[in-house]
Amino acid sequence: MVVTLFWLEKAILILGILLILMSMIRYGRRSQDWRGVATMFFKRIPMTIEEYRRYRFGVALIVVAVLLRIVILTLWPTA
Repeated sequence: MVVTLFWLEKAILILGILLILMSMIRYGRRSQDWRGVATMFFKRIPMTIEEYRRYRFGVALIVVAVLLRIVILTLWPTA
């Protein structure tokens, strides 16, 4: 079970990172504002609904992966 949760955590984390990268690339291609991609994390930029959904879902998946990691380390500290 620990091994399954370990791989599930890694898969969720990688999927979250990929979704964020996909939304950044789509924004950069659409707007041709590649400097805006760099400021995406601390400044509001005009994203489409699809870009914003992917970005927010990616962030949510990363948070879930971190919480899953905390649960795994709490319940099975030697694993």
